[in-house]
Amino acid sequence: MNHKSFKMKNFIIIIVVFILFGSCKEKQKSAFSLQYIEDKKDLYLQFKNNTNQDIIFLVPNSLEFGDKNYKSLSTRGNKEEDYPINVYALIQPDQSPLLYQKKYDSIYNGYLTEIGNGYFIGDERPSDGNSVFYLKSRVEIKIKYNLVIKSMMIMFKQSYSSKFKQNYYPYDKALKGNYGESEYLRRFSKLNFGKAKFVAQPVIEDTLFLRLSEKDVTD
Repeated sequence: MNHKSFKMKNFIIIIVVFILFGSCKEKQKSAFSLQYIEDKKDLYLQFKNNTNQDIIFLVPNSLEFGDKNYKSLSTRGNKEEDYPINVYALIQPDQSPLLYQKKYDSIYNGYLTEIGNGYFIGDERPSDGNSVFYLKSRVEIKIKYNLVIKSMMIMFKQSYSSKFKQNYYPYDKALKGNYGESEYLRRFSKLNFGKAKFVAQPVIEDTLFLRLSEKDVTD
């Protein structure tokens, strides 16, 4: 290969790289995205719809945080006492449009009845389930959560601090999965929402990490 053709080949490679990079940036710019906003003991999930279509989407009623020191996805559940600090956030009520929330709740309750668990209907905790939101094209919305930090230090009897990572619920994987919530999520996602479309997962612009200790306890 002569010097001239070598330079031309490198030039073509550089052009291709720039085109691919620009394409990726444009794709992210036109995406449905999520950004975390911290405000003292509250968290806001800011969703932006930079597409040309209205969007229907779900958000979890509780946000789970994993403790980096324990390499966990959540500090809640049946083993809360295993963690020095439990961290989660609960959605503030009455933010979801009632019409679409009723449709989701109807599908969820119907599925519980179908599998013989109808006796659970009405016994849900505020942290259970999902809330439905409608986001118009080229619009953004902030959804408020209250941060809860609980100390288990009586059991550990020492000071403690760690970094906690917010692990956003993987709706896209749940819809493709074969476990409990997959079925009613799939049924809801296939409803006719008129001019809006259902989108399972936002592009997360920044991962949320919180540096916390027992001094930050809220509960």
